[in-house]
Amino acid sequence: MAACGLLLPRRLLLLGMAVLAASAPETADLVDLCGQAWRGDALLLRSHSASRKFYFVAPHTDCGFWMHAAAAGDRIRFQFHFFLVYSLTSGAGGPNSSLAPADPCAPGSYLQFYEGPPGAPRPLGPPLCGLTIPTPVASWGRSLGLRLVTRGRQPRVDFVGEVTSFRLGPCGAYFRCRNGRCIPPSLVCDPWGMDNCGDGSDQGSWPPASCRGQ
Repeated sequence: MAACGLLLPRRLLLLGMAVLAASAPETADLVDLCGQAWRGDALLLRSHSASRKFYFVAPHTDCGFWMHAAAAGDRIRFQFHFFLVYSLTSGAGGPNSSLAPADPCAPGSYLQFYEGPPGAPRPLGPPLCGLTIPTPVASWGRSLGLRLVTRGRQPRVDFVGEVTSFRLGPCGAYFRCRNGRCIPPSLVCDPWGMDNCGDGSDQGSWPPASCRGQ
């Protein structure tokens, strides 16, 4: 698969130009959406279409994608369910191979989250790599950016994660999770079985969700 070029920060600023609207959970592949953005309530995001079967191995990939909450005042939460991002052999010549020594993933492949807005992105946490599933990441605002960079001669990338729009404080018409988060009611007892609350309370057969046939 062809690599998707994206050099920060200038090219990352353009990612919000193409927006894919969605009102229900769907599945998308990061490497097919380089330079685009998504807006909605929930999304199952994979690294590539053959995730969990074959690695994504295209070298020198630099692919960015923005996720936007559907409603004003909402935030974005990303939770990995499977994670594998590294390179078998290191090598110079990949995108941004001269990063600062503090880069914990140098000189291998990595994922990086960004806080929005897209016009002024800021790194959110350190670069992510390895085989251990990272802790969930949440934006402070309405937008969360994700960038995949493959470095080295033999990159190995495969991940799956859930994207959820949520809010804190008064829930209003939203569903209140046991952990205090509020999520759109369309995500409660959904047929996809996505844990949008992060504590399972939106899919439980007990209150407050009281799902049937789960």
